[in-house]
Amino acid sequence: MNIADFRFTDPAAGGVQGEDAVDLRLIRDFFKRRWKVILAVILATMTATLAFVLTVSPRYTATAEILLDPAGRKAFGESILPDFSLETANVDSQISVLRSVNLLRHAVEKLDLAHDSTFGQPPKPHILTRIMNVLRSLDHFGAQSPPPDADPAGLTAAELIAIGNLSEALEVQRYNRTYVLSVSITTDAPWRAARVANAVADVYIADQLAARYEGARRASAWLAERMEAISRQVRDSEQAVSDFRREHNLISASNEGKLTIGEQQLSEMNAKLAELRTQTAEARAKYEQAAATLRAKGSMDAIPEVVRSPVIAQLRSQEAEVARREAELRSRYAGDNPQVANVVAEHAAIRRSIGFEAERIVANLKNDDDITQAREDSLKRSIDQASAANGLDDAVGVRLRELERINAANKAMYEYFQTRSKIAQEQSNFEQPEARLISPATGPVIPSFPKKTSAEALAMIVGALLGIVVAVALDLSNNGFLTAREIEDRLDLPVLGAAPALSARARTVAGKLLDPAAYGAAKPLSRYAEAIRGARVGLQMESPDRPPKLVLVTSTAPREGKTTTAIALALSAQKAGVRVALVDADLRHPAVTSHFGLGGRPGLSDLLSGKASKDEIFLEINGLTIIPAGAKTTMPPDLLGSGLMRRYLSALRGQFDLVLIDAPPVAPVIDARLLAQLADKIVYVVRWRKSPREIVAQCVEAVRGEGKVAGVLLNQIDERHVPHHGRYAHYAGRNYSGYYEG
Repeated sequence: MNIADFRFTDPAAGGVQGEDAVDLRLIRDFFKRRWKVILAVILATMTATLAFVLTVSPRYTATAEILLDPAGRKAFGESILPDFSLETANVDSQISVLRSVNLLRHAVEKLDLAHDSTFGQPPKPHILTRIMNVLRSLDHFGAQSPPPDADPAGLTAAELIAIGNLSEALEVQRYNRTYVLSVSITTDAPWRAARVANAVADVYIADQLAARYEGARRASAWLAERMEAISRQVRDSEQAVSDFRREHNLISASNEGKLTIGEQQLSEMNAKLAELRTQTAEARAKYEQAAATLRAKGSMDAIPEVVRSPVIAQLRSQEAEVARREAELRSRYAGDNPQVANVVAEHAAIRRSIGFEAERIVANLKNDDDITQAREDSLKRSIDQASAANGLDDAVGVRLRELERINAANKAMYEYFQTRSKIAQEQSNFEQPEARLISPATGPVIPSFPKKTSAEALAMIVGALLGIVVAVALDLSNNGFLTAREIEDRLDLPVLGAAPALSARARTVAGKLLDPAAYGAAKPLSRYAEAIRGARVGLQMESPDRPPKLVLVTSTAPREGKTTTAIALALSAQKAGVRVALVDADLRHPAVTSHFGLGGRPGLSDLLSGKASKDEIFLEINGLTIIPAGAKTTMPPDLLGSGLMRRYLSALRGQFDLVLIDAPPVAPVIDARLLAQLADKIVYVVRWRKSPREIVAQCVEAVRGEGKVAGVLLNQIDERHVPHHGRYAHYAGRNYSGYYEG
């Protein structure tokens, strides 16, 4: 069973069910079969990895941590520079800054890495890099290249090499979603890694501080220039206001010169009007609320003035006392009692008094509203008269206010820029950086590369996967039959028997080495003899009433054991008391004749060519009738397909109970196809793992006919590996056949 036969099966039913479940036993058998290959690949991969790990130079990684923290950095209040944003894009930009050539250049200069033994040496190019460099040089052949020291940024060749090596050794990462950046340097020495990592972090922080200082200095210079221009604008606007007032004789009512006397009076009246309007709105709101409540016949308690009235409060108290007395009298007297009637009348009088008082309060609210409205109208008329008297609604007043607004705007701008200029001057002298070092790098103790444990674990996983791939490839490359189930599925033929391969040690009986056929006769209870016996019984069961007499034994190619099978079948039938004849019909390579040492004796070819009679070719050895092949001939197909051959086989049918014909293989010659037409049944021999499935299928189709092929004998099975090819690999299995073996 190979890896291609993993299929969905129903373990309970034992048959193919399409999509029920994967038969895990097939996978188990695959690993049992190929575990040595997989283990070998794993060990080879781990050994190669270990050799690499032991020979490669260790690398050490040191990490410094930087916190991006703009909070609390302002020492002089609000900064004139834009705040540093901690959005993802800006944090990623800081990572790019840490990897920039300009910053790495400062780190190289700080540590003099251009003359360092590690960073100052040009890296050895990989073989692929060398090939790409050669191809690029061919593409740019004849072009003028700048000299090594002619870098546009003013960097020397040694500095460029150091910067490139530092960039390769540097790794900058952000810790998850935090504002902490890790700066890692990987080199061949722990102290060098820590020293360079701290230097890169220090250079970054210093660069941040320098950038802030330079920004503050430039802002301060720009603000100074703007201050001078705005100062001139303020002087010009103040002079324009002063000249305009003198020209139109507008006297100021204040020391600041902002308002005239008329303007000041008008301003006070407008303030009073605003206050009066508020009072009018309040009085009107109170009256309208009270009037709406009366019209809706609602509760007087909804009117705040009624609730706050002391008269109403006193009347409410009297009403409560009268209601209490009324309740007591009603509970004491029944019917129309004079005392109850007096109390009821008193209660009604109090309610009328409350109503009259509420109406009086609402009338007072109406009077207050009318009075405030009259005062507001009077003040409006006074303001209109004052405005007309001051003449500020004409073009002169409009122009004056315009000039004053321009002057006020210039002064406000001047004050703002003056404040910003002071802040800029202070910040240009003291500016805190946006980042700070929170964890300096220390010399690592354990190398970061190679990690032996991780490398070996990964090598084991990769080796296991690669081993499985190799094992699957080996299974797929094996195109022979491994189990009886494969033969039944592929050829649609029953398996008559499964004969095991017999080693020389197994075939040694009583100190004598026997051939497989003789071993089966000498050991009738052996697994081999049982397989041959099963094939013979299977032939008889093809048609119990009329068992086949002419049985052809053939195979696909030479050396698949067909001759040995034919001899073994003949000996097994003879042991069972069957009259059997064994015909060697392989006129090209007469294996049966050679087996019994009958070379040079007249045989089948001599009979068919008329050189010998029937009686001359009959030979009996130990009770077994043998018909040898006879002399060599150049026309085997013509002889085997002749009418004489047909008549001779018919004569043998009448003389013997079973005639076994050892035919040539089907694939190389046509002889077996001719003989298949004359035989009753065919026993097709397939060698385990060796006979190609596709060719076997083609050859079986060539001789199948109408039920000619009785079945297949699976031959030379290596029983040591059979259990690893599935539960259908062998009918009995070596675990149980020994129980009955003699």
